[in-house]
Amino acid sequence: MQADHQAKSTRRHDIDWLRVILFGLLIPFHVAIGVYWSTYGDEINPNSEPPSTELLASEEDQKRFVEENDVYTPESVDFTSMILHWMHQWRLAALFMISGMGTAFAFKRRTWQVFLGERVKRLLVPMFFGAWTMGFAGSVILGGEEMSALGLTFGFLFGIVWRSLAFWVPIYGKLIALGHLWFLWNLFQYSLIMTPIFHVVRNSPNGAMARLLRSSFSIPMGIGALALMPLILTMTEVVFKPWFPGYIGVAYEWFWFLVFFAFGYICIIAKEEYYRFIESKRVAITFITALWTVAFVWLRLKQHDSGVPYVDGGWLENGIFHNRMTLLACTIHSFHAWFWCLTLFSWGAHLLNRPSENLAYLNRAVYPFYIVHMPLTFAGLRIASEVGLRDYSAVFVATAFVVLFCWVFFEGVRRTRATSFLFGIKSPKRIASPASNEEN
Repeated sequence: MQADHQAKSTRRHDIDWLRVILFGLLIPFHVAIGVYWSTYGDEINPNSEPPSTELLASEEDQKRFVEENDVYTPESVDFTSMILHWMHQWRLAALFMISGMGTAFAFKRRTWQVFLGERVKRLLVPMFFGAWTMGFAGSVILGGEEMSALGLTFGFLFGIVWRSLAFWVPIYGKLIALGHLWFLWNLFQYSLIMTPIFHVVRNSPNGAMARLLRSSFSIPMGIGALALMPLILTMTEVVFKPWFPGYIGVAYEWFWFLVFFAFGYICIIAKEEYYRFIESKRVAITFITALWTVAFVWLRLKQHDSGVPYVDGGWLENGIFHNRMTLLACTIHSFHAWFWCLTLFSWGAHLLNRPSENLAYLNRAVYPFYIVHMPLTFAGLRIASEVGLRDYSAVFVATAFVVLFCWVFFEGVRRTRATSFLFGIKSPKRIASPASNEEN
């Protein structure tokens, strides 16, 4: 009985809730960037109004047209675009932290061999299956396939081959092959790289490594979490950002997200110290986060005015390695993202650490929703465009469409062992177990 009580007390429902909420945010975010940033092409963008008679002869003419007539670009500074940029700075970072937290829980009851075997089943299997199937579905919706039985069959089989080959191309090959599923590949790499540390800490919970990690949240005045940890993030940007622009999980972001993943792991290794810290510093963290948000908005406006991608990186293309502004940009970007993560987790711990009958169901739905939502996003945007919706109405209708059909899809695939395996769905017993917050 005591063991059961102890097991129940170790479960953190706030982590489960934040995982569901943050993965859920992917849907309206991806829909919105398709409306306001023309991310997926003008043919499915409800706001797109390409010129019909004006000929844009040069690249400079095209740029001028975008600046003057199309405010819906990643470079724009209108209110909606700024909100999307703001979200993009912390939402994936927080998800990688949650994955690191879940990994810390999961490794407590596993050998490294069992852990890596489960990573293959829970990450690589749905990643490759999703790339082959959802990638093809997205291509069909975007009009990239010949709409005949022979053409679709060839397109599907050829897609499996070329995506499998493109996967091995360094850096950008992963994006070509995986699309939005790059997240799973990054998680697998991070898990593989950090397994030796997981193993050492598991076998020596009071050893030097474990004590070092726990000290992150026991330094007086919270200096470890408030200053040293975001400084480590800043240093990854200082080293890698001049060379590589931010590009969804590769280049400098690969290292940046690895650090967030590691920090999530550290939070659970230092569980008592971590939760004591965020509970005692919650109001201060929120206030500091607001200040860093103001700094981020200022930086984003500076980027727009100067044309130098201070937020995005890749400054060597502008003839800059580092200067005072790029160093400041690295600091603002990392501190802003880190403090938003702390704010989310501190308020989540305060408000969301409560069980719910629906939580286990929602957690099981995360992976299928994530894997299938991208082609459905294309379909939702195309429908909104066809019926003449624009702006927020297009975002709302397309989001509702995606959520509805993701749910229908999940209800279908969760009912068989084979489809559950292919889409990374845990059994109800495992996900409902109170012993730990197992991630992935």
